Amino acid sequence: MPLILSGNVATATASTTYDVANSCRFDRGSSASMHITFSGAGDRQKFTFSFWVKRNKLGTQEVIFDTNFGGGANEHRILFDSSDRLEYYDYSSTTNNLKYVTTRVFRDISAWYSIIIAVDTTQGTAGNRVKIYINGTQETSFGTETQPNENLTTQLSTAVKHQIGTKNVGANYLDAYLAEFVYIDGTQYANTDFGEFDSDSPNIWKPKDVSGLTFGTNGFYLDFEASGNLGNDANGGTDLTESNIAATDQSSDTCTNNFATFNPLVSVTDAPTF
Repeated sequence: MPLILSGNVATATASTTYDVANSCRFDRGSSASMHITFSGAGDRQKFTFSFWVKRNKLGTQEVIFDTNFGGGANEHRILFDSSDRLEYYDYSSTTNNLKYVTTRVFRDISAWYSIIIAVDTTQGTAGNRVKIYINGTQETSFGTETQPNENLTTQLSTAVKHQIGTKNVGANYLDAYLAEFVYIDGTQYANTDFGEFDSDSPNIWKPKDVSGLTFGTNGFYLDFEASGNLGNDANGGTDLTESNIAATDQSSDTCTNNFATFNPLVSVTDAPTF
C-alpha cells in the first residue's frame, strides 16, 4: 500500500527568522488559475520549481503547473493524480521524455507540503537530472520513474502559455492554497536554497527567503502579498494574469502560520457539510 506522506503541520510552530505572510486560494469551483506567456525561450534544460501547497480536495486529478505547447501534443506538467500521488512529466507527441509518479500519496489536508523539483538534463549521471524534494527530503520511491536522456530539451520555457492551477484545455483545476511559488530559469538549485530544517526540531522543514536567488530569463516569484494583484512577480518581472481570482482569495494561512482545518474523515454525529 502507498504511504500517506504527512504534511508539515508543525512548520508554523518552529522558530524562524523568515515568515510567509500570504498564500493564494485556488478554488476549483470557480475555475481559478493564473497564466503567463513568455516573450521568448528560456533555459529548457536547467530549472527549478519550489512551492508550498495545502490541499483542499482529494481523489481527483488536480494540475498545479502546465504548459500549453502545441495544443496539448507537447506538455510539461506538475499535478496530483486521482490517487493523490504527485506526478511530474514532460511529454512530446507520443513520448514521455521524463515521468515521475511517487509511490506515496499526499492526503494530509491539515498541513502544508513543500515541493521542490530541480532539473538539469545536462548532468552526466541520470539520477542527478531530476531531483524531487518533499518537505526538504529527496524523494527516492517512485511507482514510475522515467529518467530524461542527457541534454534533453524540455517543453518548458518557450513562448507559449504557462499556467498555474489548470492544464492547457482549462480543466482539472487545482483546489488548494499555494504559497511561495518560485520558478527558476537556468539553475538547478538545491533544496537548501529554499528552506532549512529547524535547529530545535530537526524533522520540521521551514522556508527561507528566496529573494536573493537568480531567477533567469523567464523565472518568477509569487509571494501573493499584493491582494489587488495576486499574480505579481515579486522578483520584478512580468506579472501573471489571474483568471477567476479576486482579492478575497488572498489568505494568511501559510506555511509559517498554519490554520486549523476540519478533518472530513472523522465521523461525527450530525456532522456539518464541509
